[in-house]
Amino acid sequence: MTTGSKSTLFIGPKGEQGQVFSSLWDHLLSVTMQRRSQRFAADSEWHPLSTTTHHGDQATVLSALEELLDLLREEIPTFSPRYLGHMVSDVSIPALLGHMAMLFENANLASREAAVVGSALETEAINLLANMVGLDPKPARGHFTSGGTLANFEAVWRARYRLDHWLALGVWLKVNGHSDAPLFDWAHCGWSVYHEQMKCHGLSEPDLLPFSSVVMGALAMSRFAREHFEEEWPEPVLLVPGNKHYSWPKAANIFGLGREAVWSCDLDEKGRLSPLALKAQIDRAEKAGRPVMMVVSVAGTTELGMIDPVNKVADLLEDLCEHRGLHIWHHIDAAYGGYFCSLLKGEGSSLSAESEAALQAFPRASSLTLDPHKLGFVPYACGAFLVPDPNAYLVSNIHAPYLEEIADAKFPSWSTTLEGSRAATGPSAVWLSAKIMPLNNQGHGRFLNKSLSITRMLYEAISKVSSDIRMLDSSDTNVMCFAIAAAGDAVSEANRKTEAVIAHFRASTELSATRTGLTVENYGQLVAGTVARWGGSLDTDYLTVVRMVVMNPYLEDESIVQNIQAQLEDSLRSALA
Repeated sequence: MTTGSKSTLFIGPKGEQGQVFSSLWDHLLSVTMQRRSQRFAADSEWHPLSTTTHHGDQATVLSALEELLDLLREEIPTFSPRYLGHMVSDVSIPALLGHMAMLFENANLASREAAVVGSALETEAINLLANMVGLDPKPARGHFTSGGTLANFEAVWRARYRLDHWLALGVWLKVNGHSDAPLFDWAHCGWSVYHEQMKCHGLSEPDLLPFSSVVMGALAMSRFAREHFEEEWPEPVLLVPGNKHYSWPKAANIFGLGREAVWSCDLDEKGRLSPLALKAQIDRAEKAGRPVMMVVSVAGTTELGMIDPVNKVADLLEDLCEHRGLHIWHHIDAAYGGYFCSLLKGEGSSLSAESEAALQAFPRASSLTLDPHKLGFVPYACGAFLVPDPNAYLVSNIHAPYLEEIADAKFPSWSTTLEGSRAATGPSAVWLSAKIMPLNNQGHGRFLNKSLSITRMLYEAISKVSSDIRMLDSSDTNVMCFAIAAAGDAVSEANRKTEAVIAHFRASTELSATRTGLTVENYGQLVAGTVARWGGSLDTDYLTVVRMVVMNPYLEDESIVQNIQAQLEDSLRSALA
């Protein structure tokens, strides 16, 4: 770290470092006001209209502010280490200061005309994240989003752009008698074949517009295919893990693919994507003549915090490319787990060898999603989308006469992002945070490493409270789940007991936890294996589990950990009683 004191990193669950933050905040505010006063020093001062007319006197503002602060007293205390609920925690002081400093500027990343410094900071922050996940920052491209869902949409947008170009070329070749290969093959032909064929036939991109489903619409191209050659229009599919994050059905809906276009791939007994199941779905798609727009693997699943075998998925897709000529887009949704890559930058990682191998394969993907507002300890809303090279960043050309078009993908703008207006607060927060807490094992990764060891310690402690506590196999990250069941209990009875414990946690003011349901359809092997361990029977189609996310940065303090462990054990004993 660039500073030897922990006091400048987090405010503390009881505001222990409030004075430190207050001093830094006063400095930020002073410099910001000074900048305003000096920027156009010769200008006359602003004299507001009557405060009586506009209800803007200080007493009125203070009264309204007090009303808001009173309301916020009842907000969920996600800053506390007692909060073990969703994937949210306290934010770091550097990230908060970076966010607030840019908030005063109100910079809009839609155009460099509105955010020259903000745009430069976005590029630098994207480079920092790219380096953390193993990408070469020089060719890598990306931008910040409002969160992981939008970043996943960005991946679909670009995968569709690529597939549409290759498919449009295939249609032109077939119509003009230059190919009898199935459209499925052309939809995966690769950029080198695409450019070779374009050059061979003297084509330019405008020549392909009448054959583009993005331009003409899928329905029009379906009619065209029936009229001009005996082949059904190839409707693309998205291949996603069985846990199927809600962003993928949303993406299919928004991009007009249809809900049926989202194909699930079975999970293994640990709840990770099965490469064999993925291979079977790719073979199925080829047999049906349906191009694979994208394959998705996840690093840090929402339910269990598992890391899919990204390296094995990459092996499979590279083998298909080499031996069958199938170029398939591979997107990694690392919204939660991406920051664990910081543990690979140095010695002493607490990750398993399997997880490390998966994270080390990130550079082999076509695109990645990260959420700094999760394990980056950055304020909401802050997601990020990354690709390894400019080719993967290409999107359909959009024009707006009132905004400057930026051809250089180093500076993303409204024309290369799904969101038009984008706040520069995220890049500023990530940039300042990484300056103080470097994205390596000894900096930012130190907190994540500690969370892994604390999760395993709590896992062991909880399992000893009662023989009826049925822990799921330990997570790849810092999420732990368990069900409540006596020996021989049917799943419905186990669910009833588990829901009672969850109700106890929800009614308690001491600790927070959440629930999740693992369906047999999505988690078949994991559920069957878990229930078999207590000799139960599957009489319903889902297993309810208590879910705890151990990501709070204050859990590095041993006394806090001991207190949380004692509270957790007491709460469980009380709930079980």
